[in-house]
Amino acid sequence: MCIYVHMNTRPPRLLLPIVIGASAILTLTASTFGVEPAHAMTMVTVVVLAGTFWLERRAPFRRDWLERPGAETRADLTYVLLASLPDRAARVGTEVAVMSVLGLFGVAAAGERSFFDGLLRGLSAFVLADLGKYLIHRASHEGWLWRFHLAHHQPTRVDALNALRIHPVNMAYNAAIDAFFAVMFAVPPAIAAAFATVRAVVALLSHANLDLDDQRQWVFSTPGHHRLHHAVDLAQANSNYGSTLLVWDRLLGTLRRGAAPASVGVAQTRLPTSYLGQLVHPFCGSEACLARFGLR
Repeated sequence: MCIYVHMNTRPPRLLLPIVIGASAILTLTASTFGVEPAHAMTMVTVVVLAGTFWLERRAPFRRDWLERPGAETRADLTYVLLASLPDRAARVGTEVAVMSVLGLFGVAAAGERSFFDGLLRGLSAFVLADLGKYLIHRASHEGWLWRFHLAHHQPTRVDALNALRIHPVNMAYNAAIDAFFAVMFAVPPAIAAAFATVRAVVALLSHANLDLDDQRQWVFSTPGHHRLHHAVDLAQANSNYGSTLLVWDRLLGTLRRGAAPASVGVAQTRLPTSYLGQLVHPFCGSEACLARFGLR
């Protein structure tokens, strides 16, 4: 049964752009004052996650989604705790590989540049990376990469914690796209961290169990758009692939608006509930294989 909660305490419609902008500015400011950019981005993202978690309990879109099975919660928390490992490994590996290739062709790293030049480079890298992530996300639904993306769609609810439920392989190729364009455009670390914060905050808020009355939003992915993407019904789910921006869905014909789906999750697919089971599942392919590891 669907239980929708529309409270008088509905968060303001401008909450999403305000939080996104403030988070980017905080990350950039902290980096400017000597905080390691990656640490600044992590701290701001954790604060946004905590705030979203609190707000979901004050004004949830669906109150029944607040009830989490213990096994799913344990798996989600493990994903949260380990999320930085494949992300960081992929970013460092991509940076080293791209810089090595550029070095072979005699392309030197960019020297000192103005703030606005760095901002323009950062924006260019961000937009092109977002197109790359749109394409890989769409491929993750339509081809063999689905096995690595499946765990993200397993839960029968959508909330902020669900945003970090990403298989390490899925996490790695997403991070590699961001790192590739950041290196190619020689984006200063502080500005790269600010744009990375934008991406992380949009991911958290677009999965949030909040009623933001947001389907008229035309720049960033929102809960109203992304809930449709998590629908069990593929006619609804094969849409709204943009991880951060909606522009690619609009240009490539996959933007969808409408009422919230009756149910979310995946149909006719059995997936282990434990983190280790979900980690092994894409490589196993059968329950017999999972059983050998005690991961059914």
